[in-house]
Amino acid sequence: FIVSICGQPSRYPDARLQAAAATTLARFMVVSSEFCESHLQLFFTILQKSSDETIRSNAMIAVSDLAIRFPNLVVPWTPHLYLRLKDESVQVRKTTLLVLSRLILNDMIKVKGQISEMAFCLEDENPSISKLAKLFFHDLAQKGNALYNVLPDVISHLSDPDNPTRSEERF
Repeated sequence: FIVSICGQPSRYPDARLQAAAATTLARFMVVSSEFCESHLQLFFTILQKSSDETIRSNAMIAVSDLAIRFPNLVVPWTPHLYLRLKDESVQVRKTTLLVLSRLILNDMIKVKGQISEMAFCLEDENPSISKLAKLFFHDLAQKGNALYNVLPDVISHLSDPDNPTRSEERF
């Protein structure tokens, strides 16, 4: 029944029901790797397409639990996590930055080329997000060569003229 509610939001339009169902789905996914694997696509669809920012934010928090419990299942979906850094909601962007920071700094997900998306948060219009991004990069710099190893990818991505999020005025 939970999967039906999550998979058919137009049939079950109540925001509280949708939020409860998405949270319940995440909790079931944490319990069973088979259940998790079979419902990851639905969960990431909720994370991406839910019209409710609280649901998207809570789903991002749940992804943290899933990544800790079943890292091999979540790793292929990592690029979808970074997309939430561009969410229109400040709450979702902030939650995403906090979750990704925690996962990266605790070596739950590997730092790859997508980390340049976190560099864009340095210039976020919301000062708290910008501050959190600065703190993340400061903490990452304390972890040996982690920042040094990804710096070429970050610079390349930030200076790419074909990058739609690039703004010369801001960088």
